[in-house]
Amino acid sequence: MALVLAGGGARGAYEIGALSVLLPALPAHERPRIVVGTSVGAINAAYLAANAQRPVRELVDGALALWRKITYGRVLKPLASISEATRLWSYAREVLGSRSAHAVSLLDPGPLTATLQELIAFEQVHRNVSAGHLSTAAVVATSGVTNLSVVFHDGGRSPEADRRRGITYVKTELSEQHVRASAAIPVLFPAVAVGARRRWYFDGGTRLNAPIKPALELGGRRVIVIALNWLGHPPEPKAERRPDALDGASQLIQAVLVDPLLNDVYTLATINDLLADDSEAKVRSHERRTGRRRIPYMLIAPEDPHEIGRVAAEVYRRHYRSPVALLRSPNVAALGRLLNASRGANRGELLSYLLFAEEFIERLIDLGRRDARRWLRSKHDLGRWQLGPLR
Repeated sequence: MALVLAGGGARGAYEIGALSVLLPALPAHERPRIVVGTSVGAINAAYLAANAQRPVRELVDGALALWRKITYGRVLKPLASISEATRLWSYAREVLGSRSAHAVSLLDPGPLTATLQELIAFEQVHRNVSAGHLSTAAVVATSGVTNLSVVFHDGGRSPEADRRRGITYVKTELSEQHVRASAAIPVLFPAVAVGARRRWYFDGGTRLNAPIKPALELGGRRVIVIALNWLGHPPEPKAERRPDALDGASQLIQAVLVDPLLNDVYTLATINDLLADDSEAKVRSHERRTGRRRIPYMLIAPEDPHEIGRVAAEVYRRHYRSPVALLRSPNVAALGRLLNASRGANRGELLSYLLFAEEFIERLIDLGRRDARRWLRSKHDLGRWQLGPLR
């Protein structure tokens, strides 16, 4: 059984909300033994792996507590700081042609290292794999040199490189470096050096935000996917306006960090459907020839693809748009103003990746719980598990 976690930034709270309902509802033999995370899903995957020895209720309660401790100041340095001013100045000099200028990112996630080390016992990941509490823990990052997706995994054998998809596998003991690399959204966050040879990596979601294939290659026979969007049909807006640059940025982030995961689930379901009409002998023969087999799955995600963006915009309007909020929470309030987050769901989508605010975290946890309950209540092909396409 494999658990696949993706997403980005503050949206990771949704995944833990969903798991807080889903994991206690599963019998012991259906709980994940393989955990694969990319982008912010790497943080959640590392936490789950580091606490796999705990009873499931303690595990999910601890994960909820972790997200309630994550604030803007524990992830990023203040916008109004010497560090940020230096970064903006380096960027300006680089634009003007200075050869000595080197802008590594727009934001400084300096506090994140200490936060991860405090909240996740990384040394326990390898112990849990060695003790058999789970078989494999993995995170995905993107090489800054080759642009290949690199799956860092503790446990299991390293599958052969997938040259068609550009995926390689590296067996190692996971550390906070691997997790920070997997979550380093390009432009916003700097690349992260990993290992003694200091090779540089970015967010795994830029090339592989759908780590379903690695989860299967690492031994998964069923998959649980926690996604942050459903490729559904949102209601038509009452009036249409011309999109601007920030609206375009929102579309780009969705296309890179969100949509591929859903597309891979739909591909998996289609393959399942194509194999459904064959006899058992034909299915086994097909599996031997191609390696493809029917994979039961769960997919937990909001039905409305714009819901998280709307929630982020609503939280900003209600709690962070006022002048008082600039004094109380200057970084979150300033980000909302820079993105004009009150304008609608598209702007909310952009803000949602950096909205490390308690009100937003709680709303995401509640959304994840709601969607997990909906899946468990719904009728599927094999009890809780789906084989064919969703309708």
